[in-house]
Amino acid sequence: MKKALKKLTPFISIIFFGFALWFLDQELQQYELAEITAQLSDIPNHYILISLLLSFLSYVILTGYDALGVRYIGEELEPGKIIRAGFVGYAFSHNIGLALITGGSIRYRIYSAWGFSGLQVTQIVGFSAFTLWIGFCAVGGLALLFATPVFPDDVIVPFISLQVLGAVLLMMVVGYIGASALIKKELSFRDWSFKFPSLTLSIKQVAIASVDWLMAAAVLYVLLPEVGVSFFSFVGIFLLAQIAGLFSQVPGGLGVFESVMLLYLSNFMVGPQILGILLVYRLIYYILPLLAAIVVLGYQEYQVNRQAVQKMGKKAADWVPGVVPQVMSFSVFLGGTILLFSGALPSDVPRMQWLQHIIPLPVIEMSHFFASLVGAALLVLAGALQRRVDAAYHMTVALLVFGILFSLLKGGDYEEASVLSVMLVSLISCRKEFYRKASLFSSQYSSRWLTMILIVFASVVWLGTFSYQHVEYQRDLWWEFSLMGDAPRYLRATVAALGFAVIIGLIKLLRPDSPDNFVAENDLDRAKSVIANSDNVISNLALLGDKELLFSASGNSFIMFRRESRSWIALGDPVGPSNEAEELIWEFQERCYDADVKPVFYQTGDEYLSYYMDLGLTFFKIGEEGRVNLEKFSESSVASDLVSNSKFLKERGYQWELIPPQDTVPYMSTLRRISESNLKDQNRKEPGFSLGTFNERYLHNFPIALIKRNEKIVAFSNILQSGNREELSTDLLRYRSKIPHSIIDFMILETIKWGAEEGYSYFNLGMAPLSGRDEDYFSSRWQKMADFIYRYGENFYGLQTVRAYKEQYHPDWEPKYLVCPAGLALPGILSNLKDIVSGGLKSLVSGKIESYPLKKKRKQEKDI
Repeated sequence: MKKALKKLTPFISIIFFGFALWFLDQELQQYELAEITAQLSDIPNHYILISLLLSFLSYVILTGYDALGVRYIGEELEPGKIIRAGFVGYAFSHNIGLALITGGSIRYRIYSAWGFSGLQVTQIVGFSAFTLWIGFCAVGGLALLFATPVFPDDVIVPFISLQVLGAVLLMMVVGYIGASALIKKELSFRDWSFKFPSLTLSIKQVAIASVDWLMAAAVLYVLLPEVGVSFFSFVGIFLLAQIAGLFSQVPGGLGVFESVMLLYLSNFMVGPQILGILLVYRLIYYILPLLAAIVVLGYQEYQVNRQAVQKMGKKAADWVPGVVPQVMSFSVFLGGTILLFSGALPSDVPRMQWLQHIIPLPVIEMSHFFASLVGAALLVLAGALQRRVDAAYHMTVALLVFGILFSLLKGGDYEEASVLSVMLVSLISCRKEFYRKASLFSSQYSSRWLTMILIVFASVVWLGTFSYQHVEYQRDLWWEFSLMGDAPRYLRATVAALGFAVIIGLIKLLRPDSPDNFVAENDLDRAKSVIANSDNVISNLALLGDKELLFSASGNSFIMFRRESRSWIALGDPVGPSNEAEELIWEFQERCYDADVKPVFYQTGDEYLSYYMDLGLTFFKIGEEGRVNLEKFSESSVASDLVSNSKFLKERGYQWELIPPQDTVPYMSTLRRISESNLKDQNRKEPGFSLGTFNERYLHNFPIALIKRNEKIVAFSNILQSGNREELSTDLLRYRSKIPHSIIDFMILETIKWGAEEGYSYFNLGMAPLSGRDEDYFSSRWQKMADFIYRYGENFYGLQTVRAYKEQYHPDWEPKYLVCPAGLALPGILSNLKDIVSGGLKSLVSGKIESYPLKKKRKQEKDI
């Protein structure tokens, strides 16, 4: 029930938007569209220029939120970079809505290229959002308390008193500043923690945000004629309109903001004049900054890729998350909206009179009809473009070509043809970004995306109804064809576009369910054949049976994962052929999206990082995996202590023996007793998920190395083997009580020698936690935190000892990452990961470390 309600939540914006359209229709029904457009020319040019200047200054001040946020987390960044990131983030969030999501994701794409982690970006975005609201409280409180706006008598305000509301808002500001001065310690609640900024920083927050709100209100205020409205009284109602738009979750507060402003300004001005001014305001404060932000974002991507190539070469450039699909998706959606809106508006009379001399009427009628269908199709395809679907790209290119042609033929609309041409050229230049061979209907649209489509169609219906409200409806209108027959053309085109959308919706709704690629419990036969061809030993952990498997369509690869609360946590990268990895990662992400959970990839390598970045995920380096090159191995290539320990035990009668999988059954009861004793001695439990457990069904899949003395089994380990003899590793390392710890050295060294003789390429030592940080180009505050834990957590977790022990084998080190969504979901994800990877921080970051001796004895034990 809770999940269903959460999915329905975005549709609340449709209710707000529908009410706003109804109110606008009631207020404007006595006017015509021509009266509104005529008001646009009545706005003095110098008013528009001042408004443009104030809008520019407002966005510059907005970037001050990010500057304070960067200072709050203890970092420094060049002012130019802060302005770039803040401007782009706010331009997108103002227009698309959901500021914490859209603005945050855009900021992450920019800040991550400058070395900031997802956790840092989350802190910056959260701090900026709080700054926005504390400024709102300050300005709104003053305006409502000392310049209370007056509504029409028939309007009921849902507050006891606007002055009381203003006083409450000011008390919140004072309380926040007081808390910043008095509370110095960090406050925690469940998985969240918060620390008040310094008194100086909090005062700067209030000051900058207050000036920003005043500047944003001034952008609209200067467009108003002299009607006797004081600025501070106007500010109060402006803020109420903004808060109504934000709470409605309608993109940009479209319609909701206008309704509130129309309600208030109707005391002083007529409806067409108000709406004309609001249209100019939306263009100046929303649309123009968005277009500029797209340009800045393109420049940012160019700069990042160029710097990355210079610093790390092509592979590093591939790590930079591409924003092309997101930007082009939004642009194409906007293009479809333009075509639909154009089809609902009356044609330009002079152009139509000129056009009739060169274009036959049937061509004009058909062009108008098909232009609206193209617009509807572009709305649908925009979602598939965001998922990089190849078929969507080709269809979009074709439809943009037809859209340009139809725009010119239906009414000489060269303006919209020019906009569509720019989109077409941009899309063609980005061909390589759209490469997925997935079906257009392979995944469900999100409720947010469906909401946006419904809002567009509702706007088109209302706009056409308002434009032709004085045309008396008759059945004959459907079959009326004339040069100036705009109303009949609107009816036919809109019904066709709506019919197309309904058909597409039914196709997606009634399409057969995709085959369930999740493996059934205990059904691991399909996985074994994939593992047999895998080059990574971690793939063998799928056979534990404690994870679900998502198979590719071919069945030749899979992702193993565990569900934990609001997260699906995958272990490692996809297992199987690399050419199937990308599509499988997308499939996993879309399954998570449909289930309303977060996709998490734990302990991944760097091979597929660019694919994860394409999904908008961020990554944290959690350590390095050590691999001993067996082709170059010799006893002289490892530390002398390891060799001497091994020889010492061998001289005392310890022997290493390998038992093939089919012969392990008789030994299981003995091995179980050894395992239970070892776990009890070390006061730990079976970890699972990222490590093996003593499970007979699991252990029967592997050869087992026994350590005997006087024909008695004293220790054992199961041997994980990859396909193609690429690598092998020990998994469980269990030994009896009072057996010297150096038995670990003996087991590993003997297994390494056996692997070298059998022609294996590498021996996998597992991961050394939180190591290798300085070499990472994308180092961040996460790395600084990791460095602190690595240095000062030694007494608790032995992290440096683990690295030092494995370093004795002189392995090649490869980075390992945690990949997950950035933003406000991050604390919950880390909590889920902590729960699923048992053993707390040590197990979370360590891989197989608990199987190795943390404190290596420097003398031989006397009891051998």
